[in-house]
Amino acid sequence: MTAAMLAAQLGVSRSAVSRAFTPGTRLAAAKRATILAAAREHGYQPNVFASALSTPNSRSRSHLVAILMGDFASPFQSWLFAELTRVLQRHGKLPVLLNVEATEDLDQAVLRLGSYQVDGVLAVVGSLPESCLSQCVSLALPLVLLGRSDPAGRVPSVQTDNRQAGRLAAQHLLAQGAQRLGFLAGRADGEASRARGAGFAELVCQAGLPPPCLLSAGGYSHAAGLAMGQQHAQTLARLDGLFCASDALAMGVMDGCRQGLAGQGLPIVGCDDVPQSAWPAYRLTTVAQPVAQLAEAAVRRLLQQIDGSADGGEAAVTRLPPSLVCRD
Repeated sequence: MTAAMLAAQLGVSRSAVSRAFTPGTRLAAAKRATILAAAREHGYQPNVFASALSTPNSRSRSHLVAILMGDFASPFQSWLFAELTRVLQRHGKLPVLLNVEATEDLDQAVLRLGSYQVDGVLAVVGSLPESCLSQCVSLALPLVLLGRSDPAGRVPSVQTDNRQAGRLAAQHLLAQGAQRLGFLAGRADGEASRARGAGFAELVCQAGLPPPCLLSAGGYSHAAGLAMGQQHAQTLARLDGLFCASDALAMGVMDGCRQGLAGQGLPIVGCDDVPQSAWPAYRLTTVAQPVAQLAEAAVRRLLQQIDGSADGGEAAVTRLPPSLVCRD
């Protein structure tokens, strides 16, 4: 079944069939519904690639959007990916995942992007090495960064206000009467982790307490937190409040402390509010990232670049406010 055959069968024009499958085009709702119902009945689907290739001009679109992302061991990454794909699909875009775990993977991904003829790129670079940023910025494609900002302000970035996340965690622990506080950092080059730690330390020092004890896990995973809980249980036991740079880290610390039978009474605050943090085994108090809003904002800024409607006066970095979620 071709578009011409479907049009002839329904007694409509070939362009009407095309418009029925193109979001935002002008077509009567009843006619669109009739065409789509007939297409489903006869198994017709438009060939987006062929359409883009047959009209090689600045207005042609593949409707593909590449998502560069790594570290899928982190529950936050998979949650964010699900939200990004949901929003893209709602806007008629088809997500293409390029799983990037190291700089070499990004090199290959950048080379492949041209072959896919993607409309734009969402680069979730918060969990990637800092050296990957310049490669993403060098792409000659509409691009939005998540989790890290471009120091030169050339590329728009969408993030949670991570400094405020640290302040919220400190406020909560201080309100519980904690005085010997610690911060468990993630990646050493992680912009989000550094900002969360800075906001946390700022409020602790404002309260007249010593600077928080700084521990570094080297990553954001449950495994990294588990190792900290197992190897540093005695250090953790001397604290009466710990803020972790991610929920996965916090849950790993909890499991490590349980195994080591030390530090089990330690009040812990995570960051992200991934679905697993509400599981009965954890019931973790955490600082929630507004993931649905992050996805909406990132896709909006990317679509503005694609269609040329980007506001030159809008700030390079969009920071959305976090919120505290209190559990056990």
